[in-house]
Amino acid sequence: MASLKEDASGRAPSNRRYRSSTKINSEFKWKIDPTVIGAFEIMTEPDLDVRAPMTLHKINGCKEELKRCLGIWDRLELRLDFIKAFESIPPESTCCGMCVEQDETVKKNIPLLNKGWVKSTNETLLKESFRLSLFVWKWDNISGKSSTVIPMIRFHRLEESQGQ
Repeated sequence: MASLKEDASGRAPSNRRYRSSTKINSEFKWKIDPTVIGAFEIMTEPDLDVRAPMTLHKINGCKEELKRCLGIWDRLELRLDFIKAFESIPPESTCCGMCVEQDETVKKNIPLLNKGWVKSTNETLLKESFRLSLFVWKWDNISGKSSTVIPMIRFHRLEESQGQ
């Protein structure tokens, strides 16, 4: 019979709950979908700012596909459309509306935008080229802020996404 310190295979169990989660070791989360070719990270530090310059994240081997998507993104001025859509949804707040809850705003707005703005944009403007999705990239930290929540605009290749 295995002791409490070992699992059924005889190995000692990992101490995952004591291991800190960071931006680096949680990076796989936003690119787990095989159709993702890149993403824009939206500024959240010190405060959520959808108008600030976005950080571009690339998937190795998808440079040309992403470059084509970014050209269409710029030509159709989708960044401005995204900003208008995001800002049209009121933020989550506490203390009778005095304090904005940034993380809760992101967690609430991203699903709403996926059902509205993203779906409409994919069906009307991008139906032949690529598709977008919004993603909440989250990780927990042991020290400092208890969790970090970052909204991302992901770019997907179209061919493999047809069956999904």
